[in-house]
Amino acid sequence: MTQMVDHLPRPRLRAAALATAAAALVALTTGACGGPSDCCVKAPTASPSPTSPGGVPGAAWAYPSQAMSLRVRAGTDFDIVLRPGAGAGPEAGKGSGGGSRWQVNAPKIEGIAVRHRTGSAAPDEKGGVRATFHAVKPGTARVVLTEAGSDRTMTYQVTVVTGPGAAPSAAPSATGGGLDRGRTLDAGFAGGPGGEVTVRRGERFSLPNAYSNVPGITWRVVSRSSSGPVPLLSDTPHVEGNAAGDRKDWYTFSADQVGTTEVKLFGCYRCADGSTPETAESRAHSETRSVRITVR
Repeated sequence: MTQMVDHLPRPRLRAAALATAAAALVALTTGACGGPSDCCVKAPTASPSPTSPGGVPGAAWAYPSQAMSLRVRAGTDFDIVLRPGAGAGPEAGKGSGGGSRWQVNAPKIEGIAVRHRTGSAAPDEKGGVRATFHAVKPGTARVVLTEAGSDRTMTYQVTVVTGPGAAPSAAPSATGGGLDRGRTLDAGFAGGPGGEVTVRRGERFSLPNAYSNVPGITWRVVSRSSSGPVPLLSDTPHVEGNAAGDRKDWYTFSADQVGTTEVKLFGCYRCADGSTPETAESRAHSETRSVRITVR
């Protein structure tokens, strides 16, 4: 008997085997997992949730509105807090806080290192408003807030870093000071022609400078009599009120001799060194106040 020989081409067998293996692989990667989107395709990584520098989700550092340079860590949130009286700058005279509010719903941001969290202009627990921003990535940015109904602005230079940020500087606390203020007078420093007071010789007395410190203004004595009829006893005033909002700085004098003298204060609007206007806007909103003191 003649033996029958299988003459099927071997390449066709190899092709059939490969097709079977491919089918098995498809079944393994689809049917067994419920489809590619179920478990076999890696899901995209979610963006990290904003956290405070301390790692607390949803928390943010709160910088007082008077601040000018902020240093924050990439990936974290930070707030700029505007206290009541935001619209009462130095030109408002008495710092009543009754001026317009700063517009924070759509701040101007120059640079891509920082973005505003839309709808974040929420009421602050102390009656003001806080606007929340997110430090996107290392770099620098300028955040500009504009006063509603005005072209007056507050500019913040923001540096975003990979390491630790810089904790917000607390607004100076209201302090009683250690100086005997003597008699406190209602009349005090004023703009324009200034204020006028008359006191008795030998009297110690204090005069107020009332203003809102929300936008950020620094006062310093620029003209005074160090001896003469009415020496100023200290350049450091006694502070009353909300140091981050409406406040009164009291300056204390001694009526040593009969005569008249004038004392001037210069209020520097958002000045980095507290004394020298660096921009046209700073020069426009800085002001000088004075008081004329007569001793009889």
